[in-house]
Amino acid sequence: MSDSISNPIPPGVRFASDLEHYRRNSGLSLVALGTRMQCHPSLISHIERGRREPTLDFAEALDHAFQLDQHFTTLFRQISHSPALGWFARWVEEVEPQAVILQSWDPMLIPGLLQTSEYARAVFSPMAPADQLEERVEARIRRLQIFDRPNPPVFLALIDEGVLHRPIGGPEVLLHQLRHLLELAQHPCVTVQFVPIAAGCGAGMMSAFSLARLRGGIEVASADSVLSGDVTSDHDAVARLKVRYNIIRADAHSQSVSLRLMEDAVTTWAK
Repeated sequence: MSDSISNPIPPGVRFASDLEHYRRNSGLSLVALGTRMQCHPSLISHIERGRREPTLDFAEALDHAFQLDQHFTTLFRQISHSPALGWFARWVEEVEPQAVILQSWDPMLIPGLLQTSEYARAVFSPMAPADQLEERVEARIRRLQIFDRPNPPVFLALIDEGVLHRPIGGPEVLLHQLRHLLELAQHPCVTVQFVPIAAGCGAGMMSAFSLARLRGGIEVASADSVLSGDVTSDHDAVARLKVRYNIIRADAHSQSVSLRLMEDAVTTWAK
């Protein structure tokens, strides 16, 4: 997605946000709107939460239900011209390129935005089809290009300290990854902080998640789960994750201590 896009709200995010806005302002429950549109309430919920892409028929039914002049139909056409496919692609292609601030928490892995190709390949290989593995790895590595922009986003990464001792892909792969992470941590827009294992970090054990503030002040969140993920601009959902992020960060090592931990881990794995 080009940085020159004038609309600060990605069409997929806006479709989901506007759907919830119009539904709530009309005083309609999911069931009531489903009855009006003659579709299952769960479909509305999935689209509203960014878990499924809308169809043209769905967009037209929304315009009819709310008596709008092609509002959702127009948004659908904008989405259909976007290469975004799936919840994670929506985050990478619609949200990250427009972010001014990115925050992430990961209890198990180095964040995808900071991964080497070898580390990413080791993460994807157990679950990605063989014919899609390299495509996914390349797509992940391309994400790093956002730091080459004239005005790159500020990125704050909270990572569980255990990743320093978890040899994803083997010791050599982890060593290369940690050296790469140490180099990236010197970037003026990147802050890496490790959360000590001793902290327990109950607030962060549920899942990894990310937060983004876009140009124009729109805030978006993504959260992982075992079977799927979710991208949402729902105010309450984003607010809950922001509170959780601050709780986790309160237990984190400072940036300087985190850099020393990375250096120590590099020394250990290089032996």
